[in-house]
Amino acid sequence: MRNKMIFLVMAGFVTVCFAELSCAVDRTDGFITTAEATNYGQTSTYDETIAYLQRLEQASDLIKLLSIGVTPQGRTMYLAVLSKDKAFTPEAAAATGKPIVLVENGIHSGEICGKEASLALLRDILIAKEHAKLLDHMILLVVPVFNIDGHENSSPYNRANQLGPESMGFRVTAQRINLNRDFLRADAPEMQVWTKMFVAWRPHLLIDNHVTDGADYQYAITYTITDQLDAPESIRKWAGEDFMPAVTGRLHDAGHEITPYVITKGDDPSTGLWSWVASPRFSTGYSIIHNRPGMLVEMHMLKDFKTRVLANYALMLAVLQELNDHPQPLVEAVRQADEQTAAGLTEPYPLRFKNSGDSVMIDFLGYECEYVESEIAGTTWVRYFPDKPVTMRVPYFNRAVVSETVIPPKYYLIPQEWQVQIERLALNGVQLRRLTEPLTAEVELYKLTEPKWDKEPLEGRLRVSCEAETISTTKTFPAGTIVVPLKQCAAKVAMHLLEPKAPDSFVSWGFFNTVFERKEYIEPFAVEKLAAEMLASDTALKVEFEARLEADSTFRNSPRDRWMFFYERSPYSEPDLNHYPVARVVHDLEISSEPYAP
Repeated sequence: MRNKMIFLVMAGFVTVCFAELSCAVDRTDGFITTAEATNYGQTSTYDETIAYLQRLEQASDLIKLLSIGVTPQGRTMYLAVLSKDKAFTPEAAAATGKPIVLVENGIHSGEICGKEASLALLRDILIAKEHAKLLDHMILLVVPVFNIDGHENSSPYNRANQLGPESMGFRVTAQRINLNRDFLRADAPEMQVWTKMFVAWRPHLLIDNHVTDGADYQYAITYTITDQLDAPESIRKWAGEDFMPAVTGRLHDAGHEITPYVITKGDDPSTGLWSWVASPRFSTGYSIIHNRPGMLVEMHMLKDFKTRVLANYALMLAVLQELNDHPQPLVEAVRQADEQTAAGLTEPYPLRFKNSGDSVMIDFLGYECEYVESEIAGTTWVRYFPDKPVTMRVPYFNRAVVSETVIPPKYYLIPQEWQVQIERLALNGVQLRRLTEPLTAEVELYKLTEPKWDKEPLEGRLRVSCEAETISTTKTFPAGTIVVPLKQCAAKVAMHLLEPKAPDSFVSWGFFNTVFERKEYIEPFAVEKLAAEMLASDTALKVEFEARLEADSTFRNSPRDRWMFFYERSPYSEPDLNHYPVARVVHDLEISSEPYAP
């Protein structure tokens, strides 16, 4: 009898393990996903996806499907909320004290295995109840498909590098915007909906499911997590020292090897792997400036669709199991980061990063490969041999250093006429106030010099880089001027938008391009008279002009530059040209203001 009982227990163990890997297909009549029903040949349409979630909602009172907005083509955007406490609003969820985890799928809608894995996982939590305990100590949010219009622009030819499904969505939206370059600036209507949702719910962890391009190797799962210098110390420690080692261990025990997202110089991983710090235009770069860690999940394009879906399922399961078993360390890490930010940042704040060039040696599960001469391109390309797996010892350049910083001000002051920028600040959760009476204050202003525009647009905008010269002055600001206090949780968001040198600032994305444009002019007959008067009355100016003629041949040979030399030094020159209209207040002030919402 004892031996029989042992056999039954072991058989039960085998059944559970198999269910975890097969998404419990044999125990969920009526809730088979499209991928499972087609042996992972197909993925569901958006209507089928939402109908599936609605059936889950009808069958369980632990899930609520919320409409959060509408796409440009008129499709409803949904957020699924899973809560054992039935905390289906941001306020109710925050009141539980549990970590809130947001999973988003299909931001690049051809990379859709995360959607199928999420549907199966939600079913196994709510219907099969194999993972019902995952809701004991967390609240789960799922965006089933982010780029919905792109998802419905389905074709077998959308991702040339990817194995399956038979037909898949397109990378960008109907307006041809890549949503994973649109965080922070939020030009796309879909991103504006998502940002309102994110700011309202303030999830403790973001999981963003993707599929790779690039090199070939053995891993089905690669990832990045915000554990570098862009993250507060409490979050770096939680992510790098506690959370990911535990998740990696769980996946290893389940038969899945995982490695950091593979970025190579060239196509051959044996030459070394590189990490990077994502700027806020990307999902994980955005979440961390809100003091929320982000996990980028990249399934491997050349693994078949079934392998990718099941591995994506296994990864999310391991992440959620670890958080459910140890929920408070994440909550505490985020709380510490929020409190430190809201108390006021005083140290130089990092805006940009670069790879340090330092590396550690790691084992990497790759394939043998060779460089092949291309008769088409006149160069070489890399051919991989998946039947020849190899363990490589490669350098991993995994550390970043700060390359651009700024001293946080006490406040920013924004003239009220810059309404688009003010609205985007509010959209991103930045708390705003408005002067109720005029303010005269010592401030810092930026003069923007050496602007250089990209030759081609990026995501619909012509980006600009420039230098920023700081000018200290005293200025009076009228009532109605917008005040951005930096003692708030969204201080880092404000700095990334308002500091011109930040990689995804308003200036960088072209929101302030008009400040670079001259709007008034002077005719030669007028400047000739003006220049003669200026030379006759200002000896120092005459010396400067003659020295410039002597030293600068371009200036000497350009009549326009010579005329403009005098115009720009005259009272007629535009005072606001190349001057950034946002002021920095670097000292504490008594400010008469009131809350403001656009």
